[in-house]
Amino acid sequence: MRRKQVGKGKRVVFIAAGILAVAAAGGILWGLAGKSPAGSVDAVSREESRQARLLLQDSLKFQTVRYQDYIAGQELQYGGESGCWEPEEGEEEAGYDGTVRALDYLDWAEYVVETDREGFYSLGLDYHTGGSNLSDYRMNLTINGESYFEEMSMITLPLLWEDGTKEFPVDRYGDETAPAQLRYEGWQYRDLYNTSYYRSEPLYFWLEKGENHIRVKNDSADGLTLGRLYVNAPDDTIPAYEEYRNQYSGERVLDSLIEINSVDYVRKNSTEALTTSVNNPSLEPHTSEYKKLNVVSWKKAGVEVTYDVEVEKAGLYRLALHYRNEKEDFQVFESIYIDGRIPFRELRNYGFDTTDTSWKNEILSDEEGNPYLVYLTEGAHTLTIRSEMEPVSEEWHDARLIAEHVSQFSLEIKKITGAEVDEYRTWNITQYIPDTLAWLEAYETLIRSMQSTLQGYAPNGVNSAKLSELDRALDVIEKLKEYPDEIALHTDSLDTLLKQMGDFAANISAQPFALDRIYVGGQELPGEQAGFFASMGNGIMNLAYTFFSDKYKVENHEDAVNIWVNRSVTQADLLQKMADSEFTPQTGIKVRISVMPDAGKLTMAVAAGEMPDMALGLASHAPFELACRDAVYDLTQFEDFWQVADRFAPGAFVPYVFNEKVYAIPETADFNMVIYRKDIFQKLDIPLPDTWEDLIGILPVLQHYGMNFYHNIATTDGYKWFYQTTPMIYQNGGKLYTEDGMHTAIDQAQAAAGIKALGELFSIYSVPTQVSQFMDSFRYGILPIGIVSLESYNLIANGAPELEGQWGLLPYLGTVQEDGTIDRSYIAAGTGGLIFANTQKAEEAWAFLKWWLSHEVQAQYAHTLQSTYGSENIWLPANLEAIGDCALPTEHKLAILEQLNYLRDVPRTPGQYMLERDLSNIWNSIAVDGKAVQPAIDEKILEINREITKKMSDLGYLDNQGNLLKEYNIRDVDWIRENIESHREGGEQ
Repeated sequence: MRRKQVGKGKRVVFIAAGILAVAAAGGILWGLAGKSPAGSVDAVSREESRQARLLLQDSLKFQTVRYQDYIAGQELQYGGESGCWEPEEGEEEAGYDGTVRALDYLDWAEYVVETDREGFYSLGLDYHTGGSNLSDYRMNLTINGESYFEEMSMITLPLLWEDGTKEFPVDRYGDETAPAQLRYEGWQYRDLYNTSYYRSEPLYFWLEKGENHIRVKNDSADGLTLGRLYVNAPDDTIPAYEEYRNQYSGERVLDSLIEINSVDYVRKNSTEALTTSVNNPSLEPHTSEYKKLNVVSWKKAGVEVTYDVEVEKAGLYRLALHYRNEKEDFQVFESIYIDGRIPFRELRNYGFDTTDTSWKNEILSDEEGNPYLVYLTEGAHTLTIRSEMEPVSEEWHDARLIAEHVSQFSLEIKKITGAEVDEYRTWNITQYIPDTLAWLEAYETLIRSMQSTLQGYAPNGVNSAKLSELDRALDVIEKLKEYPDEIALHTDSLDTLLKQMGDFAANISAQPFALDRIYVGGQELPGEQAGFFASMGNGIMNLAYTFFSDKYKVENHEDAVNIWVNRSVTQADLLQKMADSEFTPQTGIKVRISVMPDAGKLTMAVAAGEMPDMALGLASHAPFELACRDAVYDLTQFEDFWQVADRFAPGAFVPYVFNEKVYAIPETADFNMVIYRKDIFQKLDIPLPDTWEDLIGILPVLQHYGMNFYHNIATTDGYKWFYQTTPMIYQNGGKLYTEDGMHTAIDQAQAAAGIKALGELFSIYSVPTQVSQFMDSFRYGILPIGIVSLESYNLIANGAPELEGQWGLLPYLGTVQEDGTIDRSYIAAGTGGLIFANTQKAEEAWAFLKWWLSHEVQAQYAHTLQSTYGSENIWLPANLEAIGDCALPTEHKLAILEQLNYLRDVPRTPGQYMLERDLSNIWNSIAVDGKAVQPAIDEKILEINREITKKMSDLGYLDNQGNLLKEYNIRDVDWIRENIESHREGGEQ
């Protein structure tokens, strides 16, 4: 591990008076805080830390053995000779020298391993990836039927990726775009790491002397084939730099400069390594006018990027990186591999200083600034940079331990006090929980240990921004220690401490690193930063081009199908590229895609008669609003419409139906499902709910511990939308409208029963009516169960890595029907696409929609978007087959596909906005104001019906006296389903 000198190479000059004043004031403050003026704290002994850690671990009621605990403090008795074994019941496969075992989701392979002596070994696997999976494979490992530590259920076998081309594609504006990412399909070998990659070495496993049965289970997706399992004695042969240098004492130091652009990597093990364009004249390549791909960046530990290096002469070379580290006031860590091996120990977990937003040349050097020299033979080599978090992994684990313990401590207090604490009672908590003060002191010891260890990686020592959370946590603990018997009155402080430790763990483990160039050799390197005049000139040019660029201009072209897309430029450009390379060559139909930042432009375009041929990415309410203006093409006019509709969940069409005509087709899907904390439900021994009745049964237990259920109606402060208010109406057999569509039906018995059931969750069973941030509440165990959409799911999956393996998905809660079945109807609106009525290219537009929404194209688009721009860019197609190819865990995909069977959106009708608004008001009256259900409904019925009548008159369905002029038909999901099924069977509509 290399720890750089803090503030190396920087000098700051102060006037004498300023120095004296600051020193005097600082001396007092640091004296009070127990810190030195250098911004440091005294070290905490390892024994003190160990004792504090053991105290907290031993007091956890549900103890989880993590690898850090499993391996810590052990004298590693390394095993004997290395060897490899083939899987039991394996089969021959062409292209691999040995037997293999194919593993689909939940399949497993077993290896029977013979060792010459007991001890710790690392393990590695040959594996081959196939199928459509886009995510790393997650494996569950057992040895002789046992799992020694938690991470054995989270072993990673990563996919390897390479650019489809290094001739980067250029969009219509001249900007370079990231190339397609191609998954490496061949056999590869991998040492076994867990998904967090918090150690730079592989995991060690204890094997007995003689026969060991090792089972590897595929917990993620289909398409994995395993070959040999390698059992390796741990590699302790990596020399220190002095020893390494002595091996090449007679070799010459070469000054020739080899420059490698970061975007010219040959492979990477994660799509988290993103190729991007940064507009900075310090980088290569760069122009002010066009975007040039010039940076590769990543944030997560375990990311590896590999480059080819061609050396003309053998000798010793310096290594340097032109990089940026935006981690505030703290180093990030990278290991450097040459030809697959770290040449000497000092290149493992090498620390790169923070640069804020600027760029720096880092010559890999020792603490005194002496460059390291790496010996390279003549010819081809590889150089791999791998992101690490090992230097901070112990502190990361300790922060998680404190958070876990504080969560349990808070629960123990609430068991005594209940959710509502009597402020006027003398609690004497230490009589109930004698270890209260000892636990607080253990928190304090571990936090001070974190400070003392981490201050060496921060330019401002313990005063660095990244460590400020620790200071605030100590303040909280200090106040709690003053009156430990009254801690029951300050559980909000424990909640604060829990959040602080969770945030700290997430922040300290992040490794944000951006790379511009790698330099091999060279005495003089190109400058770190562009000069003043170059930077100013670039700024002026950037400003000038904003006046002339048509990049964001929405315009139509006569010779093409014109499509306005309500999505980001990145997504629109990817669609344009795919249309240009695939759709147009296949059909001869040209396509022109323009970004439409504001979907409201469509209404203005209709008024002005300047519509495009099509629009994509529209919210579910938009097609109906345009259809009311006779601006949209009825898709049922196409003969094959209902056959195409069979690709989607029937419920997704409901908002696009207007009086038996269908005016849009689904593009993307959304879902509502229940997410829950596995660890908390296990600790409390609470059954998982399947229905609303089940939920009501477990709410008293949750609430006794100060926890609760999150209903997504609590997301917004004011207006509640149909997706929040309507599901229980449908689950209770109710309807929103009468059959003729002229009145609302929410006052009928079944609908009223659904409204009552929803309202009583809040008015009687005390589910919270407002939740500002569900993710934080879920993360810190305050709301360990709740309803999530795709957006919330994505936030938790990518924003709470410390919860990996600790949460799961359940079906949307349902209502038991008379026949014993469970109705799980829910409302979730994805986005849709439509064709405008005035188009002269209706057939061409329909051909494009069929191509765009096909299984193959949607799967390819989802694949490219996520593999090119990162795991956060989840695209969930409305095409049901394409969902099966999305880069989501198979367990989750299967659950989502099952839930989509219950999708049932709300029919759109004239005046429906008044119904949506007043359903919101009715809920507020019941849940917040405590009004009875039927009076709350009756109060709104008249104005809802009045607005429906007014709008029906405006559209010519009623005359001024309310007499029916023409029929209006409400068509719901059953009508959609009947049409799809009849055309599937070849029948007539």
